[in-house]
Amino acid sequence: MLERIKEIDKRFLIAIGALLGFVVLLILIFVVIKLFSGPGKNYEKLENKLVDAAKDYLSENPSKVPARDESIRLDAKTLIAEGNLKELNEYVDDTCTGSVLVMNNGGNSLYLPTLECTEYTTQHLSTKIIDDNLVANSEDPYEPGIYEVDGEFVFKGKYPNNYVSFGGLVWRIMRIDANGNIKLIKNTSERSKSLWDNKYNVELEKTVGINDYKNSYLVERLNESYSEVNDKNKAHIIPHEVCVGKRAKNNTDLSYEIDCSEKIDGQYISVINTLDFPNASLDEHCTEVGAGACTNYNYLYSVISSSWTSIGVSDNTNEVFNISGGYSNVLPAKNNLNYSWVIYISGDEPFTKGTGTEEDPYVVG
Repeated sequence: MLERIKEIDKRFLIAIGALLGFVVLLILIFVVIKLFSGPGKNYEKLENKLVDAAKDYLSENPSKVPARDESIRLDAKTLIAEGNLKELNEYVDDTCTGSVLVMNNGGNSLYLPTLECTEYTTQHLSTKIIDDNLVANSEDPYEPGIYEVDGEFVFKGKYPNNYVSFGGLVWRIMRIDANGNIKLIKNTSERSKSLWDNKYNVELEKTVGINDYKNSYLVERLNESYSEVNDKNKAHIIPHEVCVGKRAKNNTDLSYEIDCSEKIDGQYISVINTLDFPNASLDEHCTEVGAGACTNYNYLYSVISSSWTSIGVSDNTNEVFNISGGYSNVLPAKNNLNYSWVIYISGDEPFTKGTGTEEDPYVVG
């Protein structure tokens, strides 16, 4: 009799255990369903939803697609009203507003979402870079980092954390302009050298080149390089202005009014101007273009061994400024010399990862 009671108790316990297990399984299933189908806090998922909705909206409204090198910002309210998106609180358990910046960069579309919620805000790359590196009220006059200069943010110093990985290459951030766009220079010079220009110069009656940047052989070379970039990476490269004003040989003023007295727009890859190098130095004696002190406390000294600039000489029609060993030189346009790519990316690029160091660069794309 006792054995029979024990057998019944055992079966009862097994039944109770099975029932409890089933209840636990139901709870787990419910939790998983809530996590993956309920609003939750998956803000990244909502950012992706914003991008998908923007793509759907533009496919249905092709007249709204931005023209080449133009952009539009689509508000979440528009996407909701047009039926491309549900109310944002159906995706996240929070109060949010959102938009998508749609850029047509060289014929390649880029979608950059922005989400502003009570508990979350999309972190843009330009904001992250400034937050990480801004130098203010430092007791060290040579502290590397980003400095605010006339409404822009300029990287200065010997070892700033301004490395970026993009398109399989390593770049250095030079500045963030007043529009929030990020100016990058390739961390190494191009492997092959280039003439700045080699056209026949009517004034000199020689084939010595003409120092007109916008019509130079160097620009042709840069455009050829851009054409070889894949479309995925082209989408991230935004058109920018290039300073092409001419400077007198003996004019060493650190003034953008000289270099930028003339500009050309719509460039995707360019080169430095004569002020980019000295403006990266923290030496107080770097007070003019070509000053030896400008090589001190200057990360570009290790980046630019030699590079053509976009600035021609105003004294004649065939010479151009070149930066070599940190010094500014005037050389014939027909010379075959190194050059370094300069590109711009949007400051609205999302921050994904990286700290800006050489070992852990910021990542784009």
